[in-house]
Amino acid sequence: MLNITIIILISLILISQNILLLNEETLVLVCFVTFIWLSYNKLSQNIKTDLTNQSNNIKSSIEKSFDQLIFSLNNELKNQKEFENLIHNFKKIKFHLISLNTITAAKFPEFSLNYYQNTYKKKLIFTQKLEKQTAKLLALLITRKLVKIVTLKKFYIQSFQYPTLKCTQKISLREYFNFV
Repeated sequence: MLNITIIILISLILISQNILLLNEETLVLVCFVTFIWLSYNKLSQNIKTDLTNQSNNIKSSIEKSFDQLIFSLNNELKNQKEFENLIHNFKKIKFHLISLNTITAAKFPEFSLNYYQNTYKKKLIFTQKLEKQTAKLLALLITRKLVKIVTLKKFYIQSFQYPTLKCTQKISLREYFNFV
């Protein structure tokens, strides 16, 4: 307060001595300087706290932004490492599939040959069994027919008494004994 009084006294002395002229521009200048000075004295603390608050808000916002950026970069780094591992795993899978296909292609003719041999072997065994059964069946049928023929010839020879039939009977008996 003492400073203001000293300034006012000095100004009044200067004005009274006509050293400082009072015109419109000077009055506007004095009013402006007074306004700035009063504003600074009265509002400086409020402005300072407001600016400090804004500075702290900006600082915290920047820190959050940096934290989020670091978190995001760490996640991206993890993803890239996992992607590199994924690429490495796919390369391993590719190598294994190529080796599997090579082995399969090399073994396929042998496998198909064994498969067809087993299949044809089973079919041949079945056919052989079928032939044996058919041969037995035919032999049985032929024997039954021959038995019927022999009985029928015997009946004809005994019933009709033809000499040609007797000769045929003897020939048939010889053939039958040779067959058996």
